[in-house]
Amino acid sequence: MSNEIKGILQKINFIETDMELHKQILVSIPSNNKKDMEKVLKKIAEQKKQIEDLKLKIKEIDSDEYNRIIAIETAAQKFKQLSMNKKFVTVNTLNEAGECFIRLKDGTSIECLVTAQEENGDWTVLTLDGETRELSKSEVQ
Repeated sequence: MSNEIKGILQKINFIETDMELHKQILVSIPSNNKKDMEKVLKKIAEQKKQIEDLKLKIKEIDSDEYNRIIAIETAAQKFKQLSMNKKFVTVNTLNEAGECFIRLKDGTSIECLVTAQEENGDWTVLTLDGETRELSKSEVQ
């Protein structure tokens, strides 16, 4: 990944963090204060637009990297949906440990962004390739 794309992704991350703060501000505004609510909603909409513009810039620079990013975002959403009804006892992320993988009983190793083990021993993983997988405990070493 080029330094230019890394810089754009960092900008996106900062904007997303700021957008989350604005969402929290929105929730804290009294419901009768429409003017402030509209102002914050406008700011959130502007930030969403900035993020989309930055993603398009990545697409112009490197369409393969853009497609990879979109695949990971889609898989992250799927992971989030799957996680809603599960109780994880162990969660490992690439960001926290610097490495994240799961080893299968057939000897293969899958590099991941997230691995999460449920109480029953089954696993849900988000791979570096942008795939969300559910693995039974019998498949994992």
